[in-house]
Amino acid sequence: MTNQSWKYFVPIFAGALLVGCTVPTSGPVTITKVNPFHLNSETQSVSAVDPMLEFEPRHLLHGAVDIQDHEDRYGHYYTVFWKSENRAPATVRLDYRQGATESQILSKEIEVPSPKRKNTTKFQITGDEYSSGGKVTQWKVTILEGETVVAEYKSFLWKD
Repeated sequence: MTNQSWKYFVPIFAGALLVGCTVPTSGPVTITKVNPFHLNSETQSVSAVDPMLEFEPRHLLHGAVDIQDHEDRYGHYYTVFWKSENRAPATVRLDYRQGATESQILSKEIEVPSPKRKNTTKFQITGDEYSSGGKVTQWKVTILEGETVVAEYKSFLWKD
């Protein structure tokens, strides 16, 4: 092995590490993607060459008239994309930690009584929750059928 051949193994090794971070896609229920978005005073005025990058802040602030309306909408938004083959009633839960709450785990749940094959569930941490708790530092999305966890998707920093 030459001194230069190690360069070819770095991408392979990095790929193997990333595979360990992925979410399993087998089973009757899978989370395909979670889109987190942080809306604050800096992200509300994003100007980009691509208009699609400007859409999210404009969409979330649509209808906000004054400064207080804007501040009430600042926070974290999560869009969970998931699939269900068996279409059984499910509960989508977001567990999260915020900067001011330290290690305390907070949760939000949305019940989906009759899921479709492809589903979208949205969560938001805004208003007083956001202003008193601060930025979300870690999050985990779990889908439950009854009391059984059937799918899970974690942020990189999530610690159980």
